[in-house]
Amino acid sequence: MLRRLDLAIGGLLLLVASLLLLAAACGGGGGEETPSPVTPTGSPLPPEVQDQLKRMVLQPDDVLTGFNLVDEPFSTNEESASSADDPQSRLADLQRWGRILGYEVYYESSEPPTVGQTIFFSLQSTASMYESSEGASASFADAVEVARTTDWPVVFVGPENVEWEEVPISDLADEAIWLRVGEKGEPGEQVSSFDIIMLRQGAGRGSLQIGSFGTEESKEIVEQLARAQADRMRSALE
Repeated sequence: MLRRLDLAIGGLLLLVASLLLLAAACGGGGGEETPSPVTPTGSPLPPEVQDQLKRMVLQPDDVLTGFNLVDEPFSTNEESASSADDPQSRLADLQRWGRILGYEVYYESSEPPTVGQTIFFSLQSTASMYESSEGASASFADAVEVARTTDWPVVFVGPENVEWEEVPISDLADEAIWLRVGEKGEPGEQVSSFDIIMLRQGAGRGSLQIGSFGTEESKEIVEQLARAQADRMRSALE
């Protein structure tokens, strides 16, 4: 059991690192990599947009007891594009979609919270604002394509027999998708999983990335967190 748990943690941590590019596609930053050359705009960060973005992500009161906020960076278009394979092309996409600014929060815990038979290791919540709902929708479609075409068994290092599925979810936002990547398991068996939920509400986008080790019951907690962020987004965008 302990060995499987260690493998699960290791696999999830490697998956989180590999998903930095997907986080950029979802509107977040991309980590602390050395930026590739892109031409900065020099534009100041709009304070009203910063405040709105802060209200669009999961707040400390929304998350499981035991998680602590460890980082909350903003990301300009230049910073988001810097982690792409082709930064200049990515920057052009972000500007074409009218992306204004992104924001993300990271929650971690030295003693991961446990619900039932499921241990939750990591939680990231992101938000980004666009000049129009059309631009946000185009960005959302691009992120969905990236998610659906990613070779998840290669990305999810550690556990064997990796599979992924789209989990049905309704009435969440104007557009939404939920992907669960993880080990194959028998009903009731504890397996490592990584949930990715992407939302588009009006001119705003949001995402959740949640790492866990447990049973199918974890989906209920993940959905609760997704609906909490959807509520935050609707409230902030009213």
